[in-house]
Amino acid sequence: MVNETRKKGSGIAFVLPPSRQEAPSPDVEVAAPAEVVERPRGRTGVGLLTASVFESARLEQRIEELTSTVEKLTGERGAQALDPRSIALSRWANRHEDSFQGEVFELFKREIQDAGGNVQPIKVRPLANNAGESPRYEVVFGHRRHRACLELGLPVLAVVQELDDPALFVQMDRENRGRENLSAWEQGRMYLRAMEEGLFSSNTKLAAAIGRDVSDVGKALRAAKLPQEVISAFPSPTSIQFRWIADLERALALHEGKVMAAARELGRLPERPAASEVFDALTACLRNKGVGPSHPPVKVDLGKAGTAQIRSDAKGRTILELPPGALPASRWKDLDVAIRKLLA
Repeated sequence: MVNETRKKGSGIAFVLPPSRQEAPSPDVEVAAPAEVVERPRGRTGVGLLTASVFESARLEQRIEELTSTVEKLTGERGAQALDPRSIALSRWANRHEDSFQGEVFELFKREIQDAGGNVQPIKVRPLANNAGESPRYEVVFGHRRHRACLELGLPVLAVVQELDDPALFVQMDRENRGRENLSAWEQGRMYLRAMEEGLFSSNTKLAAAIGRDVSDVGKALRAAKLPQEVISAFPSPTSIQFRWIADLERALALHEGKVMAAARELGRLPERPAASEVFDALTACLRNKGVGPSHPPVKVDLGKAGTAQIRSDAKGRTILELPPGALPASRWKDLDVAIRKLLA
């Protein structure tokens, strides 16, 4: 048994490989490793097709990105000088014509003229389907600056941006409220027009869009809904104040006939009294229920003699006030005759 085992293993020779640190024997010829040639990737028909598809998709994505950038730059261009005659007023323009008259607006125009134009740009949006004809744009905000440049014959500096109607309305309201304050009536007319044209379905949604308290929006809308006779009694609709709206509504609710009669009488005067005097006259019935609205004071210029005033007191009596020395006692009889003739 032992002998057979030795016999089976006697022909096997174990040879250990040389250590990696040992140099090969100089007598031993070592063959150089075969050169490894890497096959180019993607050079097959399928590979080339795949690479082409990916490259095409990448280029299309880049083209879309560039197109989007161009559209954005086209939609909102930097401030540029435009002919004010090429710009139309917005149909939601909230400035009353009185805002473009008077000493304040003339001073505003002089400042723009001295500066050579409006330093602060206005914003406009392109008008669709205008076929290159004027007007080409519509004011978003900056109606007073546009009007000033138009009257002065100066180019108006403007930023052009594509906007839909709700966005135009919101930007116009926010920008104007941050500048020359709009009157209660101007704000109310703007909000009322937006509601009538369906931009907003409720006072609440309108208030949320422009960032105002819903009660302020409601008060402005009530100012715009005052009877035309009451609005016309004031020197200008822009002189009606927010704090007067509730009393005017209450006076109309309690004594509509008296208030409307007084408003029509005030509207016929050649020179309108101050707004506060008109308000006092229209709401006098709230302070003295026994007497209709009192007439606001009327001032009479007497030249060098000073100013006379005709007013009514709390009991409804008419009082003529003259400055000292304006009417000597020797002329009272002449005044008596004139009054009798007037009242007859």
